[in-house]
Amino acid sequence: MQDYQTKKIKPMKMKLLILIVLLLSGSYISNAQAQWKFHVAFEDATSAKDTIWFIWDTTAVFYGIDTALGEGNPNMNYNDFNVYTLTWDSYPDYDTTKVVAHPYDYSFGSTIEAINYELPITITWDSALLHADWLPPTPVGWVNYARIDNDYFFLYNNNGLAHQYDMTLSDSVTAPYEGNTDPWAWQDWVHFPLDVFLIQDPTLGVPNNPYNLNNVLKSYPNPFEKCTNLELYLEKKSFVELSVFDFQGKKIRSFINQTLNSGNHTLKWNGLDQAGKPCKPGPYFIYLNINGTSMQSINLIKY
Repeated sequence: MQDYQTKKIKPMKMKLLILIVLLLSGSYISNAQAQWKFHVAFEDATSAKDTIWFIWDTTAVFYGIDTALGEGNPNMNYNDFNVYTLTWDSYPDYDTTKVVAHPYDYSFGSTIEAINYELPITITWDSALLHADWLPPTPVGWVNYARIDNDYFFLYNNNGLAHQYDMTLSDSVTAPYEGNTDPWAWQDWVHFPLDVFLIQDPTLGVPNNPYNLNNVLKSYPNPFEKCTNLELYLEKKSFVELSVFDFQGKKIRSFINQTLNSGNHTLKWNGLDQAGKPCKPGPYFIYLNINGTSMQSINLIKY
């Protein structure tokens, strides 16, 4: 009798174990990080349209081409209006693409080129996706730094301190705007190349302080590959802290931590961290503090 019960119980235990495994598997699948897909659409004066897609996906890689997610050569017709960027890979393996896919560990910073277009250009996106409830809770929980940057938006923008167009504040922009009589604004080179930054920035609480707009921090070239110049102007003698942070808010290098005289100051950053190791390609932030007050921040892209 006991042998019968033992034989009967073992299959029941096995079924229970299988059920528990299935439940746990289902729980894992339901909690898996969903894909985030964000479009930046372009339409020129002739109604020709094209789109760049930015994708966060757990299967994506930073280096390499995620063909399963649409990255790679789009086989463009070079007689038509096209926008495109480059995949993140080292020479000679990078390629043109209309899709940029990253794992969630990396932010987006892409330079977009265009061919065969007529001004004005209307750019549209869905700012609601910047607050998507399936975005990971860390480091921020939403894309709180979304900017368009080029020569045109340096002058004509909705964020005068940053000299960029803040995508978190609207869903579209037309450049040049209707009625703009500035001849410079209608030059093609003013609009492309164009940079798009989509970042979860945990240090965004550091405000741009309008206390003294004569204290100006600039960087060139930007984006950069090996070296960039940081140029700072001080109206008066001040204690200056100038540091670089990665997109997770980690300080990777301190450039200046001392009192400087008034006037222009220029230094070079060779893309190395405090330990002298090369920094990975991606977005970085330069923060300027003057006399203990946060004055300005600028973003850099390292290739």
